[in-house]
Amino acid sequence: MTKYDETSTTNDTKPFNTFRKSRIKRTIDAGKVATILKLNTSDTKIAEIFALAQPDSIWLDMEHGHSNFALVENQVNAAKVYDVDSLLRVSRGGYSNYIRGLEIDCAGLIIPQIESFEDAKLVKEFTKFPPLGKRGLDGGNNDGKYTKLNIAEYLKLSNEERVIIYQIETPEVINDIEKIAEMEGVDALFFGPGDYSLGLGVPGQMNHPEVVKAREIVAKVARKNNKIAATPGGPDNLKYIDMGYNLLNLGSDVVGLSNYAETLVNDFAKINS
Repeated sequence: MTKYDETSTTNDTKPFNTFRKSRIKRTIDAGKVATILKLNTSDTKIAEIFALAQPDSIWLDMEHGHSNFALVENQVNAAKVYDVDSLLRVSRGGYSNYIRGLEIDCAGLIIPQIESFEDAKLVKEFTKFPPLGKRGLDGGNNDGKYTKLNIAEYLKLSNEERVIIYQIETPEVINDIEKIAEMEGVDALFFGPGDYSLGLGVPGQMNHPEVVKAREIVAKVARKNNKIAATPGGPDNLKYIDMGYNLLNLGSDVVGLSNYAETLVNDFAKINS
């Protein structure tokens, strides 16, 4: 059996009858900080390389990226082989923009640009099955093991094990942060400092006092309500962990590739001048 199958919540050893539990949740439940590596590219090999590094999740992007569901599905499958979650940041739109990411077996969704409590409530209705939401039932795709997974288990574990992450990126939504965090079905709050600084009129100033204040509020409110607190990490990882963040994005493929390429060329230029 593969590592993927060992995460099942059933005693049945047939892969058709298993539902993979979230690695992010497993790590956090063990009292550790979960990690993410972000892909701006849609290449399956890069997804596999990142999964081999063993973060808890890779982050796939359909908000700013050029990917589509077929490409995302290949990346998700590559990560699952190594027991690594995939989080898909969706493009905001209608109902299908949300559930298709879940049905190709992403372990979670990142919902950008949450505007208000009412907006968050609609997201919950789209992404959770009754009684938490109003998500429609199919079960014939990857996540439901192509109709072979027991329906009752599928509904229950989809609600429990698929992490729906609400991005807090604008000063306006901070007014509703308590109500959003209190809502059942909201699994995580993700503070996005870049867009938040843009909304304040101080683009790129990640350490501006108002950005820092908002980052602290998001972590405090999330943890108070037993929700995951997520944010981009980097050099300040320890500071963010001290704030209460327990899901950190450590870096991205484009940063790594651009730094690697620039370093190679610059190092060669020193001996070639």
